[in-house]
Amino acid sequence: MRLVYALAFALTIASQSPVHAQAGKPPSQIESWPLSQISDMGQEIYRQDVAAWVATDALFAKLGDKPPAGLAGWIVVSNGDDQIVRFVIQTDGVLKSGWDVPVRQGVAGEVVQTANLPLSDVERAMFTARQTALNASNPLRCSRTVNTAVTHAPQGEGWIVWILTPMPDRNVIPMGGHQRLTISQDGSTILRRDILSSGCMDVEDPKSENRPAAVVITSVVSDRPTEAHVFLSLQSRIPIYVSAGKDNLFEVNGARIRNVETSASPR
Repeated sequence: MRLVYALAFALTIASQSPVHAQAGKPPSQIESWPLSQISDMGQEIYRQDVAAWVATDALFAKLGDKPPAGLAGWIVVSNGDDQIVRFVIQTDGVLKSGWDVPVRQGVAGEVVQTANLPLSDVERAMFTARQTALNASNPLRCSRTVNTAVTHAPQGEGWIVWILTPMPDRNVIPMGGHQRLTISQDGSTILRRDILSSGCMDVEDPKSENRPAAVVITSVVSDRPTEAHVFLSLQSRIPIYVSAGKDNLFEVNGARIRNVETSASPR
């Protein structure tokens, strides 16, 4: 595509060579979503990722640099325009709220120790969906640890859980290993798994050289970008150009997705 070659002169283009490419069957096509929904879900992943990060730092700063006893994980609960990161403890098989950390515009508030109240039915299902996804066999694992985000399924009942590859280094963008799992309403059953990349791939952040930068990659699992591309663009603060499908080139610049060069415009 002409634009890709033109970009190479104007921008610092990061390599798309796989670092941990894993052999296996040809990648399956993922469930197709409208571009507006892809943008919304990418933004939701980013909001939850930032909230979990700053809230965990706040909790450890208050309690010491080690996980508190009984900590089983967390969920991110919407609170109007803000969020609450609810750290969950498990005692005698019962899931309870241990600590709440409010997050506003990416900044953690005061850590509040709760009264060890049992989670609500919705919160318990949300947390169970997260654990179901984490405990399932993983056909594409690109890091020793993973991050998660959970939200209501955009269509129908149930949950969407994302398994996310964390940044291995502040100057490295993890393009591979991100997965989208559709989970039943009670959180116990995986209904569908969509692997959002064909393999493991770390890309050096070209912005580290202090020049205008972008990344160009090819997607073979969809004819359009995925919510992972939106999330990674927001996280790295650089545009990601995605070649997907037949003659489709998209610019993902934060939450904005633009079809740059195409013979057919997906919706």
